[in-house]
Amino acid sequence: MKKLITLGLTMTLALTLTACGQKKSSSSNGNSQYSAKSAKTVSEDQRKNSASAQQTGALWNGRKDQALADFMRSWGPTMGQNYKKYDGHAPLHVSTGLNYPEDLHREVVDGGGTIGWSPSGKGDYDYNVVAIYNFDGDKPPLPNRITYFFAFHNGHPVALVDQSRDGDPHCHPTANKDVASNFERIAKQH
Repeated sequence: MKKLITLGLTMTLALTLTACGQKKSSSSNGNSQYSAKSAKTVSEDQRKNSASAQQTGALWNGRKDQALADFMRSWGPTMGQNYKKYDGHAPLHVSTGLNYPEDLHREVVDGGGTIGWSPSGKGDYDYNVVAIYNFDGDKPPLPNRITYFFAFHNGHPVALVDQSRDGDPHCHPTANKDVASNFERIAKQH
């Protein structure tokens, strides 16, 4: 009888330990499957977001906008100029009395074409402006200003500049190689 009780306890203990081991293993496998599923879901979400960005065809984004802001912040002082950026909300007032982007429609572009504000770089204009920077001069003749319109023309980046003081505002591609090449470099980043 003592042997039977010992054998029964041994069997119960063995079964209990086996069951605990299987439960732990099952729990571990469940976590692995959950983790793999989570990673798969995250990967799919990233792929979908990337595909969505490609489908919209946006030429400009926040990262590029920040890179341009960093460039203008460092480059302006080398020219003795401090540029103010249109923030996307409050109009950018310039010393000649214009307010951008509202007055973009008044700009005469060298070679002709329409110009307008288009934060994605894709729009219905010949020149779709994604960023505007202005420097108001304080030395005569006044008023004077240098206004850069960073735009896309037929999908290609172009930096336009307007330094007109009176009459119709008139812009043309900038002759400043630093500005033109840096905008092109930033615009082509992925």
